[in-house]
Amino acid sequence: MEQVSLAKTPEWRNVDLKTLREEIIPRDRPAVMKGLVQHWPMIRASAQSPQALLEYVRERDLSHPVRVMVGQPEIKGLYFYRDDMTGLNFETAHRPFHAALASILAGRNQPNAPALYTGATPVEENFPQVGTENTLDVLRQHLGDKPAPSWMWLGNAVTAATHYDNLDGINCIVAGRKRFTFFPPDQFPNLYIGPLDLAPGGQPTSLVKVASPDLERYPRFAQALAAAETVDVEPGDAVFIPAFWWHNVESLEPLNVSMNYWWFEGPKGGAEPFAALAHGLLAITPLPAGDRELWRQMFDHYVFRPNGDPAPYLPPERRGMLGPLVPGLEGYMRAQLIRSLAKQLPRHLREPILQLLTPKL
Repeated sequence: MEQVSLAKTPEWRNVDLKTLREEIIPRDRPAVMKGLVQHWPMIRASAQSPQALLEYVRERDLSHPVRVMVGQPEIKGLYFYRDDMTGLNFETAHRPFHAALASILAGRNQPNAPALYTGATPVEENFPQVGTENTLDVLRQHLGDKPAPSWMWLGNAVTAATHYDNLDGINCIVAGRKRFTFFPPDQFPNLYIGPLDLAPGGQPTSLVKVASPDLERYPRFAQALAAAETVDVEPGDAVFIPAFWWHNVESLEPLNVSMNYWWFEGPKGGAEPFAALAHGLLAITPLPAGDRELWRQMFDHYVFRPNGDPAPYLPPERRGMLGPLVPGLEGYMRAQLIRSLAKQLPRHLREPILQLLTPKL
């Protein structure tokens, strides 16, 4: 395939609260904030030497075992599906975060070192002192009292294949360099998403290898590339990644560490949207085409609401599930979902669940 020249993700410098609120977040597109966290003590330790970074982390690590994804040298750092799609191309182990970091440092000069990667290690649970010493002040100012938990990411020269996050996030580079390739949310039909119930990192993942796409097998990916953008970032940089923007993340050096923040602004529902998708696949997709179309119209009217309030004629006290989701109503709706799913279970499993859902007289 001919090398495709991708658009460059825009960069900002000297980002303050006003810039974040008025220029970066409202664009709802990826953005690089150069040097935003270059003052962090952890980054200063990394700049001193990899060993200094290890000592910094080890002294603050509570040594809880964390999940480490271990890939053989032949996967070339790409955490992905097996060729026959029967599983994933890596194994998992558990060890303290600092021990995984030490393993990476021990093998960084070995040409056939295994791929090592640990993602989304909660900072507060594993090394809270790291979180208090390395803070993303501009985000804290923006959110006020709203939480923005942080996670650590560690790997050698590995690649996280194209996936999305369902929350806005900022990824801060501590050590190494990374290359982000971004695809807008509306490009997901052109990304050839793999099985929804099997993915290297847990989130739905593209089957296309960004570094060497097979356009004969995945021809629509050319359209995704035309809409894509990319950027290389280094220690001290921070990358804003809006929710539902698909991104491929390639670590470019033998040691790469970053800290990520996710947050959500706005009202939340009482259940996970992905679970609603799974329920729809279970309940609606098998129906005849005509029935599916009727349910699509009903979902549009009641759930997606392109025409606004679906029942303005109902008095507020009689709106039920179409009104505010107060706790008692949410409990009723959850019970209906559980009852619906329980009906398909064997009797010895179904009956105890239905008894729990039956009001006591």
